[in-house]
Amino acid sequence: MESGADARNDRRTAEEKAIDDWLPVTSSRNAKWWYSAFHNVTAMVGAGVLSLPYALSQLGWYPFSFNPSLLWALESQYLSYLG
Repeated sequence: MESGADARNDRRTAEEKAIDDWLPVTSSRNAKWWYSAFHNVTAMVGAGVLSLPYALSQLGWYPFSFNPSLLWALESQYLSYLG
């Protein structure tokens, strides 16, 4: 008696089998949701960190450090208004 995975593999075409053999990631992945969440966060943080030197070079020291402080102040005022 064949297992479920063997029966499923038998229904694939030769082209699908060749592609699965070539791909480094197969259909037998066992990833959890937090792996995806971690990779999404690191991608966004990485893009933000890489953009900081460019922003600093374009703005200069004073506007670069004043901007986040201003945004923080505005956000805290907005959040206290909501609360």
